[in-house]
Amino acid sequence: MKELQDLLTGEKVVNLGKSQVVKGITNNSSKVQKDYAFFAIKGNSTDGHHFIEDAITKGASTVFIQDTSIIDTLKRKYPYINIVFSENTRKSLATASNKFYNEPSKYLKVIGITGTNGKTSVSNLLAQYYENAGYKVGVIGTINYRIGDEILSSGHTTPDPVQWFETLNLMKEKGCDVVVAEVSSHAAHQFRVYSTLFHGGIFTNLTQDHLDYHGTMENYFLAKREFFNQIQLFNDKAIASVNIDDPYGKRIYNDFKEKIDFITYGFEGEFKIKDYNLSLFETLFNIEYKGKTLNFKTKLRGLFNVYNLSASISFLIKDGFDIDFLKDKTLDLKPIRGRFEVVEAKDFIVVIDYAHTPDALENILKSLNQIKQNRVITVFGAGGNRDRTKRPLMGKVAQDFSDIVILTSDNPRFEDPNQIIKDILEGITQKSKVIVEPDRKKAIEYAIKTAQKGDIVLIAGKGHENYQIIKDQVIPFDDKEVVNQILKEI
Repeated sequence: MKELQDLLTGEKVVNLGKSQVVKGITNNSSKVQKDYAFFAIKGNSTDGHHFIEDAITKGASTVFIQDTSIIDTLKRKYPYINIVFSENTRKSLATASNKFYNEPSKYLKVIGITGTNGKTSVSNLLAQYYENAGYKVGVIGTINYRIGDEILSSGHTTPDPVQWFETLNLMKEKGCDVVVAEVSSHAAHQFRVYSTLFHGGIFTNLTQDHLDYHGTMENYFLAKREFFNQIQLFNDKAIASVNIDDPYGKRIYNDFKEKIDFITYGFEGEFKIKDYNLSLFETLFNIEYKGKTLNFKTKLRGLFNVYNLSASISFLIKDGFDIDFLKDKTLDLKPIRGRFEVVEAKDFIVVIDYAHTPDALENILKSLNQIKQNRVITVFGAGGNRDRTKRPLMGKVAQDFSDIVILTSDNPRFEDPNQIIKDILEGITQKSKVIVEPDRKKAIEYAIKTAQKGDIVLIAGKGHENYQIIKDQVIPFDDKEVVNQILKEI
């Protein structure tokens, strides 16, 4: 519980009601309880200002608005309500949530990871390194929100501001020293983590995704850039690691190098990838840093994991970690659920991976082609009600780097799975390589029963997810469980 005055950051109180007590915060009128503050936010599809009366009926004592045209009406109709005008209610929701939960990031080392691909892997790798160094670590990300092995809740890439600061506060109260968090482009654009005191950030890469929301790649980039803008706004001593091989990474570096203490990684980086050796069971890579060659060995597979590890290790070096400690612990890192997760059959392997963008699919297929003994069989689809333009691009990638392509359903949501498959087929010219099976279980079964000695079966797109979204139904479906079940039966 807070006093209204304690939650303000420059907003203007245009009407003072009977009670200035705030017992909770929300921008969802259905969650309002007595003496809550309701934040009216103009979204892409709905306008929170239309739900102000519903919020007041449910007990809101305070409303934050950014529409000046309704002030006089609200004052006349609800003189007993606190009415606060904000130039940006999204920012106000974040700053008020931060204050309501006692500014938890001041007491934590919070690190944000952003980029199209690699966020989950890098956040989990960072968590393992910090835990090996004796820190108590919280993770906020796509798979779940957790402290060590304690699962706090199921995950979303980045929660809304209220849950974000509530989770940070809970992690602080449970004794965490460090929090590593995935920060999506939506989160940065919608100011979900605004006012957080970030210790630092990592940029992995930027490739086509989420254009259904952002519209253009430039807008998508600007959302990612906004995250680094927010880092430097609230911490003038922030550190960051950026993939300098990525043209968008170079832009972020050039835009903020005077305000953020960067280390760059990649084949062109200060933390420079010199060479690497991939095999089915381990990866060796060499790094040149400050005139020395550093040799790393890991059980994680694929070139993209060389990048993920380089992102993590370079950031930790910037954070003061000993290089020999990092080299030693790299060998002990555990694979991440649904990220190049290998299931061994009798004489072939199945790889389960979250790759759901053209770039991610190309990265893992290139890695598989470097270690394959026979053929690569790829099973994948694309999510419904999402960026349609990436579908033919993924089709072309699958065609170019697979021997057999099995097109199936992913999370179709409210789209027809057959239409999604048709969209993917537009990028495929070698139709003889392609088999269409909309039923995902049957598609996986076909791939496994088709596999020969030395083959690699890639099941892409869902990774750790244990469900399928069909229309408005969430149906249990776990690629790994399905694979294990089929392997037992053959």
